[in-house]
Amino acid sequence: MRLGKEQSLVRTVWAGSRLGFRRLSGFILMRWAVRDAMTQLLGLCFFGDIEDQHSFFKLFVVLKLMPFSVNAPWVRGYESQVSRFLFAWFVSDTVVALVYAVDAWVAIMDTRSGWEIVKEGFYLVTTMLNQAIQLKCFEAILSGSFVRWVLAMIFGNVFAAIFQSVVEVYFMVVWLTYYFAARSKDVDSEGRGFGVRDLQDFVDGLR
Repeated sequence: MRLGKEQSLVRTVWAGSRLGFRRLSGFILMRWAVRDAMTQLLGLCFFGDIEDQHSFFKLFVVLKLMPFSVNAPWVRGYESQVSRFLFAWFVSDTVVALVYAVDAWVAIMDTRSGWEIVKEGFYLVTTMLNQAIQLKCFEAILSGSFVRWVLAMIFGNVFAAIFQSVVEVYFMVVWLTYYFAARSKDVDSEGRGFGVRDLQDFVDGLR
C-alpha cells in the first residue's frame, strides 16, 4: 500500500498479518529464548539450594511457564525465595522488555535479521532513553497483573481482559510512533530531514 492510497480493512489486516508472520516469527522466538534463559538463571540463583527434588521439579515447571505462572500457586514453604525471585524477575523482565521495545518494528520496517535487530533497537532506545523508560513503565503498570487483578475485582474478568487488550494495542501504536521519532532524531543528527519521502520508502520497502 502506498501513502495516500486507501485499501479495505480486510485487505489491510490480511497484508499486515502476512507481514507480521513473515518478519516477526524469528524475532519472537529469539526474544522468548532470552527471557527463558534469564528466568532459568534467576531460578538457579534463588532456588538452587533446594534439596527436595520434588519441590525443585515443581518450581522448574513453574519457571518454564513464566510469565504465565506469575499468579499461579507456588510451592509451599519457599515464600521468601519466591517473593525475592518475583521482584528480581519483574525488574529483569522490564529491562529486557525495554531493550526489545522497538525491535518488533525494526524487524518489520528494516531488512535486518538476528542480533542486528536487537542492536538497532537498542540504539534507537538510547537515542530517546528517558521517553523509552517512561513509556515502558506505564506499559508495565497498565498491562501488569496488579491492574488486571484490581479491574477483575471491580468490573469482572471480561472487562479486565478487554481493557488490557486495548492497552496492548495502544502501546503497539505508541512504540511505532516512538520508532519514527527515534528514526527522525537519528536522521536529523546526520544533517538530513525526515518526512513523507522517508515514510514512503519504508512502505515501499514492505512491498
